[in-house]
Amino acid sequence: MATMNTLLAAYGELGHRADRAAGRGKDPLVENKVWYLRQNRLFAQASEEAIENCEHLFKTTLFPKRAMVFDQGDPTRLVYLVKRGRVRISRLTADGKEVTVAVLGAGDLFGEETMFEAGPRTTVATCMEESLLCTARADDMFALLSGNPTLALNVAKVLSGRLGEASATMEDLAYARVADRIVHLFERLAGEHGVAVPEGVRVELKLTHADIASLVGSTRETVSLEMTNLVKAGRIKIDGKSVVLVPEAAAQ
Repeated sequence: MATMNTLLAAYGELGHRADRAAGRGKDPLVENKVWYLRQNRLFAQASEEAIENCEHLFKTTLFPKRAMVFDQGDPTRLVYLVKRGRVRISRLTADGKEVTVAVLGAGDLFGEETMFEAGPRTTVATCMEESLLCTARADDMFALLSGNPTLALNVAKVLSGRLGEASATMEDLAYARVADRIVHLFERLAGEHGVAVPEGVRVELKLTHADIASLVGSTRETVSLEMTNLVKAGRIKIDGKSVVLVPEAAAQ
């Protein structure tokens, strides 16, 4: 625990530097805390006053690539909002294997289960790249939701969406071919991280083939083969490190 606290203190100092840099206003991607909060799903449809009034509850922390935000069994009760970067949420199986259950990007939140239960973490959160996160105490967040129906509804939507994604993933694992699982995965990711481009929708969340394999219940080798086949079939295009979903009519 002492080691974890030391790491958090170091990351916190990096976050303070990022916040100080934000005050200079030179880079629109590194703006002040209120600007970042406004972009998060938690504060969708929230008033400017509501965001400004709760800004003090959040601490900005910059985590380096591969840093562990929390571990399975961790008792800490914090809620996290992703300002920028990518965070992998995974679960360790009984035989020690790590299974990815979600990959989150800017605008997402995680760790919200600690607002409703006091048990230890059941997942692992790891930064896939340098990530700027907002953290808040679970008790403070619960009090915030209790007094703001808009924010409470937003959290309910997030939880409902994750339940739907879990159901869709289980159905895919049971019935769908690997190629179709990959397409369905990017279709779900496009709903939150998609940007319209002339060819279709580009998913602004960079994933390795190993990441994709973990998310669709396959192997990296199989995913690499199926991705190549999907490109040949015109169902997806590779744009740098991003995937572009091609409309079904155009792919035929």
